[in-house]
Amino acid sequence: MYKPIDMDTLKLNQDFKWVVEKKNFFSQEDCDYMIDYINKQSTRKKGHYTGGEAEVMDESVCMLNISEAYNQKYLDKFWSALQIADLTTYKYNIKGIYKNRLQAHRYNVGDWYNPHSDFHPIQQFSSVKLTCIVFLNTDYEGGEFSIFDGTKIEPEVGKLIIHPSFAGHGVTPITKGERYSCVCWGVGDTFV
Repeated sequence: MYKPIDMDTLKLNQDFKWVVEKKNFFSQEDCDYMIDYINKQSTRKKGHYTGGEAEVMDESVCMLNISEAYNQKYLDKFWSALQIADLTTYKYNIKGIYKNRLQAHRYNVGDWYNPHSDFHPIQQFSSVKLTCIVFLNTDYEGGEFSIFDGTKIEPEVGKLIIHPSFAGHGVTPITKGERYSCVCWGVGDTFV
């Protein structure tokens, strides 16, 4: 039998925000370095969320170019931001960065990422708690980033955004130019 609870006894997080932003997180030099790295290292995204392999990603999910980056300078920078966001806003007990790496993305004309959540039960994704994205350029059209409630995030070169990984988000198709971003995920023990 269900017993009523006293809502006033529940632990709350009055500091919670759907999105935290930090302008000028990357300098122009950092952005240029990452764009150059992406252009030299990226490949079309392959595989499925189910863990299977394919020549290209299932087009119902996304289409983009990805490279992995292990640069200590940027790992340290993201880790500091994750720790601050976790301590001040989210309180998720973040323990590290997913697979100890960054992902760098290039969206070409026609590329997109359909609305999705980064937190899901496949492989190690149930440990993903915070999503971090740095916008590396703004000289493109289309490619709007929005979260589940319709909030559109205005890109600025070098701006970092952090949001809960369970919050749905997506990128609309690129209509002109190329869109570059650098991404990582803060991980910890699963929510459930």
